[in-house]
Amino acid sequence: MRGLIIILFTVFSITAFGYEWEQKADFGGLARHRTTSLAIGNSVYFGLGHFNGAGPNILFEDWWQYDPSTNAWTQKANYLGGPMYHAAAFTIGELGYVGTGRDPSASLVKTFYSFDPVTNNWTQLQDFPGSGRRGGVGFTLDGFGYLGTGSNTSDFYRYDPGSDTWNQVASLPTSGRISSVGFELNGYGYVGTGNAFGATNDFWRYDASTDQWQQMADVGPTPRQEATGFAVNGRGYILTGDDYSSGNNFGDMWEYIPSSNTWTQLEDFPGNARRYMSCVTLGSVAYAGLGTNGTNFKDFWKFDQLASVLERNLDNIQVTTFPNPTTDFVIFEFDGLENTSLEKIEVSIISMTGQILQTENLTADHLKIETSTFGKGTYIYNLTYKDLVLKTGKIIVH
Repeated sequence: MRGLIIILFTVFSITAFGYEWEQKADFGGLARHRTTSLAIGNSVYFGLGHFNGAGPNILFEDWWQYDPSTNAWTQKANYLGGPMYHAAAFTIGELGYVGTGRDPSASLVKTFYSFDPVTNNWTQLQDFPGSGRRGGVGFTLDGFGYLGTGSNTSDFYRYDPGSDTWNQVASLPTSGRISSVGFELNGYGYVGTGNAFGATNDFWRYDASTDQWQQMADVGPTPRQEATGFAVNGRGYILTGDDYSSGNNFGDMWEYIPSSNTWTQLEDFPGNARRYMSCVTLGSVAYAGLGTNGTNFKDFWKFDQLASVLERNLDNIQVTTFPNPTTDFVIFEFDGLENTSLEKIEVSIISMTGQILQTENLTADHLKIETSTFGKGTYIYNLTYKDLVLKTGKIIVH
């Protein structure tokens, strides 16, 4: 029996790294880059964009819905603005908003549209009031949309969906830029990196209540443009890009902690290094894909932020069991799981023959499990998030 216990602990203690990224079904349309993406409800939407082939520059107007529950893509109504690339977008409520960009005639446009996923219809709205541009960023704060930068500009505008009107707000207080990263995080707007007459790694926070920008810590040591980024569960992320247009493509990834205003380098994005990748947040996860490094991509990936945080925090996670040995019940106490989604973490009790006897999801930093029906003997417990084993140990019932 002692040998069996050692084998079981060996098996159940194995933890593999790389749980944070999972490759999903390829994008439903043709491979491309400089696409536009947003999330509405329980789905994400990717479309537009272009590729440079051996012949002319090919632009797209198709629009695709990805359903995480089925891992499947469905083509939706084409973009009302026609073929377009490098457009900006944001979501307010149950509608997506897309505008600006560059059309097949190489014109920089100001047109702006909303997309209703229920009716599968696009509606033309008031034009964006700034100059026509491509490569701007968009984000949402308190029910208003914000769109700015792009085509070497630094101006920003706020969109009111209730009145279909725009108002200019404070410009980004630095050089105009294109191909930056923008997202909402903890009630603030953030914009960083991009081509500001050369690649840059500066990072700025916008406070809508004061209409002011504040410079934050630079994104890593390397200037970059044409990167992508997102925010999820109170942290920001910037990844990929290149050091100059069509230059050296990056595959690295950086995590931003607002409370400490610090960046930490994570494991590289597992796909090919690239520029012009698109990504979007949906709930507690993010989706990223497409882009180019000279070859256009259509691969599509899911980033599980909780898995990433837990995987890096394994040494700090502690489990205490008492009484142990026990007769009627055992209480588990957990440390190191603060600021995580406890309901997604579970404890399983496993017999020495490998049978799972009981599984419980956490609702607090402690858990009580009745053991009186297990019978006398030694049992294994696993603390897990999906397939990632966080901690394992044994319980003795006598």
